[in-house]
Formats: sequence, C-alpha cells, structure tokens
Amino acid sequence: MTDQKTDPLYHREGHLHTHTTTLSSIAPLSSLPSTTQPLFKPPPSKTPYILTTPSTIFHAQGGGQPSDIGTITLTKPTPDGNDPKFTVHQVRKVDPSILHLGTFDPEEPTFTEQEVGLEVRQDIDVPTRVLHSRLHTGGHVLGLAIHLLSRAGEAGLPQDLKDGKASHYPGAAFVENVGLIPGDAKARIQEKVDELVSRDLGVAIHFWSGEDAGHKCISGLDGAAVGDGEEVRVVDIGGLGSYPCGGTHVKTLKELGRVVVRNIKRQKGISKVSYEVVDA
Repeated sequence: MTDQKTDPLYHREGHLHTHTTTLSSIAPLSSLPSTTQPLFKPPPSKTPYILTTPSTIFHAQGGGQPSDIGTITLTKPTPDGNDPKFTVHQVRKVDPSILHLGTFDPEEPTFTEQEVGLEVRQDIDVPTRVLHSRLHTGGHVLGLAIHLLSRAGEAGLPQDLKDGKASHYPGAAFVENVGLIPGDAKARIQEKVDELVSRDLGVAIHFWSGEDAGHKCISGLDGAAVGDGEEVRVVDIGGLGSYPCGGTHVKTLKELGRVVVRNIKRQKGISKVSYEVVDA
C-alpha cells in the first residue's frame, strides 16, 4: 500500500473541494507496518481503515498544517448495493503514498478488494480547509511583516533576524525567529500586518528550481534537501516575499479577515510570536 504513488492535487489546485478518482487500495490500519501505524490517531469507536487513491485533494498533515477531513464515497453503488460512506479523519504522507485514515458508515459492509479500481468521489470539509488556509497564509504574512520591519531597522527589531519554525494549527499558531524581538514591538508588527492585508496582495504558488528557491526565498530552502531536477513549491506574497511551502493558501490577503498578533515570548535566543485569524 505505501509504495503506491499519490499525486497531491492540492499542491496545484488548492481551491478544488471535490474530486473524482479511483480507489487504489484499502486495508485495516492494523495491517500497516508497525513503524507507520503510530503516525495516526484513530477514532476509538469504529475499526479504522486506510484508503489510497492515485490522486487526492486531501492535504496531508505536515509543514505545520493539520490534514483535511471529509468523505470518500463510491460514485456508483455496487451490484450488491454496497454504498458506504468513508469518513476521512486524518491524512498522512508516507512517500510515495498519501494515506487516508477513516471509518465507514455503516461500519459493515465496507469497501472491499472488489471495489479497488472503482470510481470514488472525494469531498473535503470546506470550512476546515478555509480555516487552515487562512492560518497558513496568515503565518507567512506575519513572518513577512517581521522580515520587512527587521530589514528596515524598525520597531527595535535586529536586522539579522532569521526565520525559524512555525505552526499553523487552530489555537496554537505561531512563527519563530532566531534573534530577540522586543515585547514593545508587538503594536508595530500588528500595524505592518494590517497594512499588508489591507493591500489585498495576491498569493501565488510557483514551482522553482532548488537554486532559485534557495536564492529568492526569505528563509532559503529552510533546510529542505532538493534532488537534481526536482522543483520546490513556493508561496509568494504579493511579490514581497516567498517561502518554500507545501500547504494550502487563500488567493488574496483580504480572505484572511484579520491576522491578530497575540503574544511575543523570548527564550534562549528564540522569539516566538503567536497569532490567530479572526473575521474582519
């Protein structure tokens, strides 16, 4: 199962909410290798299964963004009337496959090996995807605002600040910088973020060579290893700054609502700036 390549359509078509494909494989979670099973947190009430498809619109957890949720259903019922709904709870990537963890309703009968190759429809939960996209883009806008202020020597930010890790989870979103951001810079950072959002800058996805990404992106390649001939997926904020990124994003910054800077914490030379997105 985990050697079947999956095309991550969300990398190129991040605003596609429904997709028709075919069923590649189905197996109980318990049948996966012992090294893979711990990647998932199955729901307690039903038997968890793993489904794979040749392509998927379900964002796989990673890069600081949670996975999509939604459903996978047969587009046509089988002759025996077997027409269950598979509810997707979590999605993980185990190269080269993207694995959809979920449960069936009704729990029995489920898809069986007889259904492999049949046409299925993927439907992601749109409000969840929109929230995750807003948070992910909002994190890049916050990072960009800090970067622009730092390079301009404003708000007491050191000019040698460097991007660190980030999380874009609801209720736990933050960006980190290597270097110390003073606590009284919060208001100026918020002002800069609001300015960028008010300009309704476009958010573009590019695929660059490793060399171009290393030179053009604010954080360089962010530690990613890029093989010969491989491309790096990049998100660009209005031409003002780019980041290597595999997540989903809004199309323009006004779709964010408002990005609210919540707190700045400093520890061991690292500044952690927490944030959230709210309706404008």
